[in-house]
Amino acid sequence: MNNQTILIIGAAGNNGMATIESLVSKQPKDTIVAAVRSTDKATLLKKKFPSIKTVIIDLDKPETLTAAYEGVTKVFMIPGNVEEREQHAKNAIDAAVQAGTVKQFLFYSVVGAEYEAILFAQQFRAGEKYLEQSGLNWTHLRTIFFQDNFFGWADGVKQGGLYFGIREGSFAPLNVADIGEMAANILTTSGHEHKAYNITGSELLSGEEMAKVFTDVTGKTVAYISPTKQQTLDSLLSTGWPQWQAEGMLELFEVFATNQAAVVSPDGEQLLGRPLTTLKDFIASNKAAFV
Repeated sequence: MNNQTILIIGAAGNNGMATIESLVSKQPKDTIVAAVRSTDKATLLKKKFPSIKTVIIDLDKPETLTAAYEGVTKVFMIPGNVEEREQHAKNAIDAAVQAGTVKQFLFYSVVGAEYEAILFAQQFRAGEKYLEQSGLNWTHLRTIFFQDNFFGWADGVKQGGLYFGIREGSFAPLNVADIGEMAANILTTSGHEHKAYNITGSELLSGEEMAKVFTDVTGKTVAYISPTKQQTLDSLLSTGWPQWQAEGMLELFEVFATNQAAVVSPDGEQLLGRPLTTLKDFIASNKAAFV
């Protein structure tokens, strides 16, 4: 695989960083190109990963992508948390086709994208479909809500409450470091063409069960409280979420609340070749953030 040049689009985000972390340990001789939106982000990445290359791109300006794709044979695109996800995906895919060197395009997506039932699914599925029709060898890495997202709920946990609006529903939260390792494995092995991997955590958990995990690990009682939709929306907006994204999260919570995502997929463990990180393991590793 030493002749491969891997381009990571969205490299400065948590999933991008986790992927690079795994790539440099698995395949240090590969050329890894991290595409980011600013010189500040490029500088931070180079400080953490001195051996990688960085390029500045603007997904709203397709002409900035040409140089980034020079000599690239594999791409991992992680669309950003922006309303223009669909157009950004199309621009990145078009650039890959035009480059003529890309042998594999790994697209980050979400579990349930194929149903197009909620906004986030619609956004990611539009990118998936465009990629499938591009003529490129495609792979979809569909993920579910992250364990790492609970850092955003840490203040409530510290005060003894997990305020999470999924009522009595269950789902299997997923670890970002695991996702990065899966992506790195896909990018450095063969046999993934034209496959969609559905990635969940290893255990279905209700809000009550998640609160109990926080209680057990932190040693202090954490109660589960399921706020109303309006309370959740107000909370997200008050912390700076854009309206479209906050409303999209409400849709996702409703999917969880009605057990439409109450599944555990074997795909993640198969891609990793080891057990997935449990919520208990994640909280234990980050206990200081929750006490």
